[in-house]
Parts: sequence; C-alpha cells; structure tokens
Amino acid sequence: MIQENIKLKRATMEDIPSILEVEKCLAGTKIYSALTDKDEVIKEVENSTFYLIEKGSEVVGDTSYKIKGKNHAYISGLGIIPKFQGQGIARQTMKMILEELKNVKIIDLVTHPENEKAISLYKSFGFEQTGEPMENYFDDGEPRIRMVFKK
Repeated sequence: MIQENIKLKRATMEDIPSILEVEKCLAGTKIYSALTDKDEVIKEVENSTFYLIEKGSEVVGDTSYKIKGKNHAYISGLGIIPKFQGQGIARQTMKMILEELKNVKIIDLVTHPENEKAISLYKSFGFEQTGEPMENYFDDGEPRIRMVFKK
C-alpha cells in the first residue's frame, strides 16, 4: 500500500515535544529502544538528520540517520506510532530515506533480532544481516543485529 500523503518534516528544536510524544508511544517494548529523555532527543536532533513522519497534518512517527563518512550512512531510527503501523508508512519512509541517500555506498542500521516486521522490511530493500547479534547494544539488556545495504 503506497501512502501518497506521507511527508518527512525536518525536525527542529521546536519539535522536541512531538518527538517525545512519538517515542513515548513506542516505549515499553524490548524490540525498540525509545528516546524518552529530552536531552537524548535534543542531542539526536542536533547530531543527525531527524524527521517527523507526517500523514496529512498528523505526526505518525519519526526517523533519523547520520552521515558517518563520504560513503557511509547509519539509519539511527525509524518508528511508527502503533495505531498507524501496518499501513505502509515505514515502507514509504524507507523509500524516501534511501532516495536521499542514493549516492551513499554503504547504509547500515541495527534492529532487535525479534523485530520480524522491521527485518522483513529492511530485507525487502536489500539490507542483509551481518555477524551475530550484539548483546546489550543500547545498554537496555537487549541484543541487536546489524543490517547493511551496499550498492
């Protein structure tokens, strides 16, 4: 399902409350490490390309990435508020992010090994798992797997 009315809005400091609202909706599950601390969110907005995902005029999620080098980017987050999941929003968001990063040779990310929906989504775009799960990756007691997309 293609979501024609999905937009990425570059986050600014004024968007911190909206980002915290999205992240609080995603907190409490072991498969997503939510940014629930205001200082963490500020740091992420300052040090990455951070977007609010909008459907029409409503914020439905957020996503971010960091440029790590001339040919390397790291997708540091992609979260959709639960009531909007299953509508193709994450897929459309990934298409837009990968289009922005079309000149980057290596794109990587980490996800929880039990986050089957995310793993399936990333694999559908050509990401592949590398190595074994990394234990306690975000200091949350949970493992993560690294997935890489190479052009």
